[in-house]
Amino acid sequence: MKKLHTIPSTLDGVVLLDPPRLSDARGMFRPVFAQRLHADAGYDHQWAEVNLSHTKQGCVRGLHFQQPNSQAKLISVVDGTIFDVVVDLRPDSATFGKWESFTLSASDTAHPSQIYIPEGFAHGLATPQGPATIAYLVSRQWDPDSEHALLWNDPELAIAWPINDPELSPRDRAGTTLAELKSTLKPGG
Repeated sequence: MKKLHTIPSTLDGVVLLDPPRLSDARGMFRPVFAQRLHADAGYDHQWAEVNLSHTKQGCVRGLHFQQPNSQAKLISVVDGTIFDVVVDLRPDSATFGKWESFTLSASDTAHPSQIYIPEGFAHGLATPQGPATIAYLVSRQWDPDSEHALLWNDPELAIAWPINDPELSPRDRAGTTLAELKSTLKPGG
């Protein structure tokens, strides 16, 4: 099998990953996670959980993070296309408070299907083009006492979401602003 194609982002440690896609008359095959492929590319984690999320069109999920007990994540779009957002919440980072967005797609080969997010980042996604199914591997198990939501439309971040009036969970609608978080964030997650 071919190697995992990697594309670095402007945020230190955040990398787009494009596993090889094998196609024939029956359809397409690609690994969501392959220990050898991911380890060869430098992403050798012991994952604590594998989760699956299906999101209908017109929604925003996030921006989610755990503090303490921060999680590294490997996000993989299984079906559909998402607008993916990552925000650096590492107070000792040169890109603290900066965000970057990406288009990830299960079938559109013009876009990668995965993103690796190290510990210390908030993550969110939007589904402007239709429903999407996402598998995500996390390095630490879910801890409800460590779970937080950064406000998806925080004016300080000014994220250019592709949905004007998204459907949101009550938790995401009431997220915390970056200004409110600054004094509580600790290096190392």
